[in-house]
Amino acid sequence: CMKTTNDMEALVKEILSAARMGGSDFHLERTDLDISQMLRKVCQQFRGRMEDKQMELRMDIQPEYHYQGDRRLMEKVFTNVIGNAVAYSPVGAVITVTQKDEVFSVENTGVHIAEEDLERIFTPFYRVDKSRNRNSGGSGLGLYLVRMIVERHGGTCRIENSADGVRFTALLPRLSTENT
Repeated sequence: CMKTTNDMEALVKEILSAARMGGSDFHLERTDLDISQMLRKVCQQFRGRMEDKQMELRMDIQPEYHYQGDRRLMEKVFTNVIGNAVAYSPVGAVITVTQKDEVFSVENTGVHIAEEDLERIFTPFYRVDKSRNRNSGGSGLGLYLVRMIVERHGGTCRIENSADGVRFTALLPRLSTENT
């Protein structure tokens, strides 16, 4: 009962987040963020699960890269994308987190996504694995929220199959000096 209650609470929070971001009165709380440090911290949060699945983590993160963004929302992007890579990759996969200037990417090996699923992956409530239930899968809102957050920051994102797996890439342009 407690797990179901917690899952329902998390779902309601995700729905509320999506609704707020879609509203005309939504605004970002932009502050100076050390993206490099944030990414390393998020990767560290998943080390235990990666070890359990005998995964290798490779990080190619530009040192001390600063960005004007909403801390809470950017952490949500990083946590969601890296968490998905860990959750949906097989035992022994390699997860590569890369950040250079305005480009952030996560690639995980050992799995591919069907082309018809790639076209709909950012759709609200869409889940690639239709057999997943509440115990094994998410709400289908995570990547939708990621896309909304990235777009609210003026960026773009995509997911594509790579030679060895799946790659998520986000382009997060810096604010121009006239916007700051």
